[in-house]
Amino acid sequence: MTTIPVPAEVGAILEVEGDPGVVRTFVDDLLASAVNVDDLDTFARDSATLEGWSGAAADAYGRHVRGAAADADAVSAAVRRVARAADEYAQTLTTLQAQRSTLEDRRASYHGARADLLADIRATTDADAAAVRELEDRAVALGTQRQTLVEDVDRLGRAVTEAEQLVLDALQSFSTLDKARAAVTGGLDLADVALARPGSPASGGSPEEVAAWWAGLSEDEQLAVLAAHPEVVGSADGIPAAVRDRANRLLLETDLDALELREERGEILPADDRAALENGRAARAALAAGAQEVDPLTGEQMVPLLHLYDARAFGGDGRVAIAFGDPDTADHVSVMVPGLTSNGTKAEGNAEAAFHIYESARYSDPGSTVASIMWIGYDAPSDTDSLTVLQEGRAIEGGERLARYVEGLRASREGGPAHLTVVGHSYGSTTTAHAASDHGLAADDIVLVGSPGAGGEVDHASDLGVGADHVWSGNNSHDVVAMLADNGWVGGGTFNGVGMGNDVAEDDFGANRFQAESTTRGTGWDPTADHTKYFDQDTESIFNIGQIVVGDYDEVLRAEHTYDPWWWDPIDPERDREPRAIEREGPDR
Repeated sequence: MTTIPVPAEVGAILEVEGDPGVVRTFVDDLLASAVNVDDLDTFARDSATLEGWSGAAADAYGRHVRGAAADADAVSAAVRRVARAADEYAQTLTTLQAQRSTLEDRRASYHGARADLLADIRATTDADAAAVRELEDRAVALGTQRQTLVEDVDRLGRAVTEAEQLVLDALQSFSTLDKARAAVTGGLDLADVALARPGSPASGGSPEEVAAWWAGLSEDEQLAVLAAHPEVVGSADGIPAAVRDRANRLLLETDLDALELREERGEILPADDRAALENGRAARAALAAGAQEVDPLTGEQMVPLLHLYDARAFGGDGRVAIAFGDPDTADHVSVMVPGLTSNGTKAEGNAEAAFHIYESARYSDPGSTVASIMWIGYDAPSDTDSLTVLQEGRAIEGGERLARYVEGLRASREGGPAHLTVVGHSYGSTTTAHAASDHGLAADDIVLVGSPGAGGEVDHASDLGVGADHVWSGNNSHDVVAMLADNGWVGGGTFNGVGMGNDVAEDDFGANRFQAESTTRGTGWDPTADHTKYFDQDTESIFNIGQIVVGDYDEVLRAEHTYDPWWWDPIDPERDREPRAIEREGPDR
């Protein structure tokens, strides 16, 4: 009787304990602490000398404060290094847990093959030599499989121990202030050294130069700059979107922590701090609301990116941009530029509009990837300065900012260029037109909705630099803001700086006009209501914007242009057409 040795079972595989998400939260908390300590360093250095104070006491004070600044610098650098080690640990932990899952599958497969072999051996009572050799060969192969599996399990255990030890070493290396001081060599801060290099945002680099500068930094340098100067990284055009999001969320967290603590203590905040607090809360609410949205086709939860954040910009109006999808990798990218009343406190409503563009574009081309951004990156007329909407000044300044922002989206791309569309609404359409006519906006398509005009110097869609076939207008026939635009060949354009220029929906302007009527047009008590419906779900406007964003021009529902006969007022054929709802279907609808 032949005995066939069958390899033993493989014991349980060790658990890879830990939650990478919790570790990343720990990293973010460390980076936020580093930001605060770095601010203390800056404050202390700026306070080392006081005007009008000199002598021995002043010298002693200066030495003490400069020493405190140096210690703050050392602590900030130490915290950043611990954060770097923890960040690597989170990445390693994710990899190791995936490896363990694969090993579990292999262990189950091995045990299944072993059970099959044992069953076949038991069932073979009168086997010939060939059958016995086949069973022996299977046993040998199974032994090899077991040996490889056990070796890989042992390797996993060593990797887990090594990863844990590395993060423990980092924590122990900076466990005291003396150790932190010793770690800062030569008095040079890694972040400051990196920012001093050519092409950095601090040196005034172009978006392309900033992108190359960032790519040329080591991971340690990148994390140092992110933690020491999140305000620079978060607003730098050309930096990858995920990095900007991380930097801006650090700024948002530190802003709200500081301002809400003062508020809880009963402190009456000055006007600029109160405005910053309201802008920060609005950004937080917009991100929270955006995270509740789901992709209309896959049903996956959205992860909005905070692509721009400065709560104190423009005298307290603030700057904010939020993206749905990844603009660095998406096939189609859109930037929505809002207009009148848009400031930091309007983040949530404008982010919702950007998501509706994302949603419409996804429906329009399910096979492609999409990113949709709402951008309040210029000083739009709002609140006490709303009357500036009557002039082009804010649009001219904003156009330059917008052109650079879009250039940054191009520069930070991974792989080939995206099909990029800029959608300007209201005064934002005038801003978009100035970005195009004055600065060569790097867009493939320009969409102007609810537009009071494309600027006093723009006579025709071809003046916007993308070709008239790629300029689109979507003025609702009941939109009183769009009616402010200039009509006719004997129009005034702008008069003494007042006015926004030609009607972009008129035949003489030469843009592609699409249907943008609302089924609720002309209803209600508010005469301006139709001006705010362009991004509502199931409307003609949002359907057509989605088609344009993905470049599916043949499916755009075209509209007849407004025209201005010499004997009568401007005539809009859309006013007599019956609007329709265009419903889309998906797991979230």
